[in-house]
Amino acid sequence: MKPLAIFLPAILLLACLALPAAALESKVLTISERTISADLGPSFEINRSALNISDNGIASQDILINNTASAGSAFISIMSVYDKVLGKMSPSSLSELFLVGGMSAVEARGDKETGNWTAVSAQGKNVTIHTMSTKDERIKMIGGSYDMAVWDLDRSTYAVLVSLLDRDNTTQIIKTLAVS
Repeated sequence: MKPLAIFLPAILLLACLALPAAALESKVLTISERTISADLGPSFEINRSALNISDNGIASQDILINNTASAGSAFISIMSVYDKVLGKMSPSSLSELFLVGGMSAVEARGDKETGNWTAVSAQGKNVTIHTMSTKDERIKMIGGSYDMAVWDLDRSTYAVLVSLLDRDNTTQIIKTLAVS
């Protein structure tokens, strides 16, 4: 009986070790490097800022596209949304929310919308571009107005554009801007 008394606890111990254990898991947020592209002429150059990560669920990186052949540039903020609540909103609703916030900010400093027009994005969606007039002396030197638009590049990535370029180049940016 003694051999059985020693053998039985050993079998119970092995049985406990063989039981499947529940794996520990949790969601984590990661940021991945992606490539941004736009088809513009050879006189354009691109510069980017450092990555900005906020506590409100949005990571962004700002890009400046300069036209070296003539006056004009475009500022683009590429925003990645990782907030749970914002992530549940439709891309068109979230684009509208970002646009309303941006328009409110520039209107609060005295800029006014003077018109709008539409371009088709690389994703095949209509993007409304709002033309804004301003009294900012730096912008007055090159016409006194700029174009502003917000659209989604994919389910969680958005572009906020402020362009001092002509309509053709602004349209070309919207038409070809993509992340991969």
